[in-house]
Amino acid sequence: MELKINNRKVRLLKSHKSADYEYKTVLSYSSFKYVELWLRSQKGKKYENALFYWKQAYTFERASEKLPIEAKPLTAYYCIMNATKALLSIHGVSMVNICHGVSASRQNTCGSIRQDEIIYTGSGVLFELSKYLGEPLNKASYKVFDLLYNIPCIHRTFTITYSDMPDLFIPINNVYYEVFKNVPHNRFDSYIRFNICQRYNINQIIRNIHNSIEKVSKERDCFFRLKARWSYPVGAKQHDIAMRINQYHSKIRKYFYYISGTTPLWYVKKYLPRNSHIIDRHSLTLIYGVMHWLSELVRYSPDVFDKVMNSRLNWLIQEFVNMALPQFIDEISSEITGADILCPGLRS
Repeated sequence: MELKINNRKVRLLKSHKSADYEYKTVLSYSSFKYVELWLRSQKGKKYENALFYWKQAYTFERASEKLPIEAKPLTAYYCIMNATKALLSIHGVSMVNICHGVSASRQNTCGSIRQDEIIYTGSGVLFELSKYLGEPLNKASYKVFDLLYNIPCIHRTFTITYSDMPDLFIPINNVYYEVFKNVPHNRFDSYIRFNICQRYNINQIIRNIHNSIEKVSKERDCFFRLKARWSYPVGAKQHDIAMRINQYHSKIRKYFYYISGTTPLWYVKKYLPRNSHIIDRHSLTLIYGVMHWLSELVRYSPDVFDKVMNSRLNWLIQEFVNMALPQFIDEISSEITGADILCPGLRS
């Protein structure tokens, strides 16, 4: 049976670390406005600081809407960086004299995503975001090509542009927490289950799925589930159940990816150990890195940027700038508030 908290069916939430399963889905036309009001309702200097950065991010986002592609990456990047600062501020990270956390060699930048590299420096805003998300913290260098390849919201665009690259993300649906009574131990056990979209070959999927996930067949029902489970005692209060699921969620959320929209589109990532282009990072830090690269191009190498936009990359870059920014803001909004924010009348 499906798990319920306060008589509401429990679905997987967007936030990685701050998911609040007692919170209702927020219906708002503007996640920026909702987060602003949420920050204003909190008490403490760290929330005041976060509000300052969040309002800056909103100003940059509004400016981005009106700018042409030749300038948009610059304001989009500062929107992303300041939104990240808002999240980090409420978690006690000092923003005084903090660096960006990402760099690239301006002299060696040529506009080729297969050659240009982005360095995750091991300090600064991006480093602190990686730390918050539980990512590797060592200094690392990535090809722009690989970063773009691993971002879910533009993956379709990427694989159309580069048709030789295999799909990484498997669309899933009917994602929820199933619960069953463990009579001998006087408790309820629960796990996340989901279905693979019907157009996919199940046997092929099994060969390419992470070993944390297993296929289950029950009579006529075939579904997938995480092997990791969590439990709560019979008679547990609703708040205690929510606290337990929050702890479980922060451990397993990394196995799921979503694309923002009127309702989230969920995916699992293929496990392809021979594919050297796969990067084990969250879309937040991937988007941050690529947007920084583009902002550097439009600031310091406009001739290189013009070359990129007159190549086969034109559509891919346009889609990235237009789709990655709202995706980033949607994700960071959920991280700040712990809530899923959707448009009115269109909720999961």
